[in-house]
Amino acid sequence: MFKSKAFSLVIMFAFIFSATINAQVNTISLGQTPGEFTIKSLTLSPGDYQFEIANNGVDHEVGFVVAPKGKTDQPNHIKEAYVKAPVKNGSSSLTSVVSLPVGSYVYFCPLNPTDQYNLTVEKQVKKISLEQVKGAFTTDGLTLDAGDYEFEIINNGVDHEVGFVVAPKGKTDPANHIKAAYVQAPVKDGSSSMTNVVSLEAGEYVYFCPLNPTKEYNLVVK
Repeated sequence: MFKSKAFSLVIMFAFIFSATINAQVNTISLGQTPGEFTIKSLTLSPGDYQFEIANNGVDHEVGFVVAPKGKTDQPNHIKEAYVKAPVKNGSSSLTSVVSLPVGSYVYFCPLNPTDQYNLTVEKQVKKISLEQVKGAFTTDGLTLDAGDYEFEIINNGVDHEVGFVVAPKGKTDPANHIKAAYVQAPVKDGSSSMTNVVSLEAGEYVYFCPLNPTKEYNLVVK
C-alpha cells in the first residue's frame, strides 16, 4: 500500500514538473502554400519555441529551416528547428524545442521553395509611466521584475523643467546614476519625455527628481 502511494506521488510530481517545463515553451504555427509562407515575418522575445509547420496545398513534402541571417548554408541551420517528419499536403509537423537568444534570423523552406523571411528576436521592453506634481511623484515606490524598461516621465503642474534619476539605494551621487534612466529631454509642465532602455538587475534602487525636488522613492527589482 505504501509503495503504491509513493509511486503515485512520483508520477504526480513528474507530471507537474513536465507541465511546468512545457508551459515555458511557446508554439508558433506557420502555414505554407505553394512557394511561400503565409506569415511573412516574425518578431519574438528570447525564449524556447516549437514551430508547427502546416502544408496547405503544396503537392509534395515540405520542411522548415531557421538560420542566422546571412548564414543560411546547411552547417549553420539550427537543427532543432527541423520538423520531426516531412510535412505532406494537408498535414502538419512540429519541430523540436528551439532556444532563440537575441539576434537576427531567417526562416524558409528549401523544398517548397520559399523566400527567406526575417525572424527577429529582441528583448521585451516594458514601459512605466511616472507622473510628477510639485515636490513629489504620484507613484510612491515600485516593485518590478528584472528586465528592460523605458520610463515615461510626465510633468503635471510643476512650473519648470523636471528630470528623473535612478540609482542603487544608498549610492545616489551623480557618479552612480544609471545614465540610461535620464530623460531624453527636460520635461516641461504639461509634457512628457522618455528615458532610454534601462536594464535592471535584481536589487534595491531609488528614483527621484533633484530638479523638482522630490524625496527618494524605493524601486525594488526581484
